Amino acid sequence: MEIIDNTGVIYQITILIIFVVALLFFIFMYRYSVALRKSIIEEEEAKRLLTLNSFKLEKSVLENQKLEATQRMQHERNLRLEQEVVLRNKELVTSTLLINRQKEILANIDKEAGHFSNALPQADRNIIKSIKKIIRVNSSMAHEWEDFKLHFDKVHPQFFQNLSERHPGLSQHEIRHCAYIKMGLATKEIARLMNINATSVQIARVRLKKKLELDRETDLISYIMEY
Repeated sequence: MEIIDNTGVIYQITILIIFVVALLFFIFMYRYSVALRKSIIEEEEAKRLLTLNSFKLEKSVLENQKLEATQRMQHERNLRLEQEVVLRNKELVTSTLLINRQKEILANIDKEAGHFSNALPQADRNIIKSIKKIIRVNSSMAHEWEDFKLHFDKVHPQFFQNLSERHPGLSQHEIRHCAYIKMGLATKEIARLMNINATSVQIARVRLKKKLELDRETDLISYIMEY
């Protein structure tokens, strides 16, 4: 009877051990499965982040390259525009000085024609008078000023408008002086164009600076160049 009872106990213990082992194995497999799944998810997430970061880096590189290309093109464009403005300004200076020289020649012709016209027959005097009239019409300051403004505006757009809006009290003579400064003309060249001497140009600049209400520290030429 005791043997049978012992056998039953052993059987129960064996079953219990098997159950515990099976339970532990199940728990182990479950945890392993969870850990494996978590590892796979983390690995996939790491790959996804790596791919995303790689994509972002590539996109950033492309955007930087595009930005650099755009900036380079803009720089080259600005450089071309600056060179074009410099060239046009040189052409404007040359044209202005040439026109002034032609005006001086016409004035001399007009003066010389007046000297000997009285010694000529009336018919010839009338011809001389007609020539002098043509010279004076072509030497008209109003005509010359409008022609100068037209060419100047092509090189320095809005200069006259901005200057007049900010300083509406400037005379035409003073505006013209400002334009010559903007062109970068030397004092002697400005004196010649304005039919005054170099000293008078310096005096005119002092008055101009006062009229523009500039303080002592502000340089007149630098101020006008900003327009």
